Amino acid sequence: MLNPAKEGEDAPGARAAGSSVSVVIPNWNGKQFLPSCLDSLRNQAYREFETILVDNGSDDGSVEFVREQFPEVKVIRLAENTGFARAVNAGIRTSEGELVAVLNNDTEASPEWLGELVACIERHPPAAAATSKMLDGRNPRLLDDAGDMMTRYFRAYQRGRGEQDAGQYDEEVQVFGASGGASLWRAKVLRELGSFDEDLFAYYEDVDLSFRARLAGYECWYAPRAVVLHHGGGTSATRASEFVHYHAVRNRWSVIVKDAPAALLFRSAHRIFAAEVLSLGRAVKERKTKMMLAAYRDVLRQLPAWRAARRGIQAQRTSTTKDIARSMSGGYPSFWRRVRQVSLDRAPSKR
Repeated sequence: MLNPAKEGEDAPGARAAGSSVSVVIPNWNGKQFLPSCLDSLRNQAYREFETILVDNGSDDGSVEFVREQFPEVKVIRLAENTGFARAVNAGIRTSEGELVAVLNNDTEASPEWLGELVACIERHPPAAAATSKMLDGRNPRLLDDAGDMMTRYFRAYQRGRGEQDAGQYDEEVQVFGASGGASLWRAKVLRELGSFDEDLFAYYEDVDLSFRARLAGYECWYAPRAVVLHHGGGTSATRASEFVHYHAVRNRWSVIVKDAPAALLFRSAHRIFAAEVLSLGRAVKERKTKMMLAAYRDVLRQLPAWRAARRGIQAQRTSTTKDIARSMSGGYPSFWRRVRQVSLDRAPSKR
């Protein structure tokens, strides 16, 4: 663990009334991860926060365990699995902090994690969010996420994922977006943007929110000293891979339709097409063609609703097309590796 327990210290959630930060943790049958996650919050150097666990209809005893072992945690119990976005939004609605941290249940935060995020966002008044350095829980020498990026192909990726952590991402810099796994948001910005899009049951919710924040003129900063271990798959590992791929495809197109400025869509149409052909080829190779077709079918069904949402989002845009283009990267860093995946039977990256 990153932070052994310190006896005799009050749990920070016990002082929720004076909290400046609310930490929201969505949970679905993640009882095995909760002890290390919640213990790591008990050991934060920054103390003025409340912890809110939103349970998505778990049947593994998660709620009972938290109420018994972590009584300082505020528990919101939902009747069924409503997905990541709705669970986090339920936590946001009951939060009291001026800042809201979103944290996966399968993470362990270093003692400096929350304080470093708070310090980072305070150094940058135009920032809507600050995002963490996430390390692979199975091998902490490897990076899991050093800030989310968006390419001109309109594909999101986790900066540094799979690389050795050799200090190459130790600079506090702007990134396109904040990971939903471990990030800090200004509560007033979340209210302004409408928080996470609840139409996105799983995957790309954080990309969509970050994109909308960019369109509204806000920044996102990467805080390299805000470190968490991410064990990965805490919620989704038990789901069929078809579920993961279906929602990734569907929700990627939701982001494109709703958020992408028209001028950038026009300029990147050939890139989007090429990337989609590549994804379809990989789906054929991995025998996931039915999944892709089901996703495309639902994209067509949702187009009217997404176009209506687009009108509202684009009407409130304050950033110029050039601003958005400058915040995007030229191309996916492992593009040619992904091309090889079509012919070599390898597992694709997360996004």
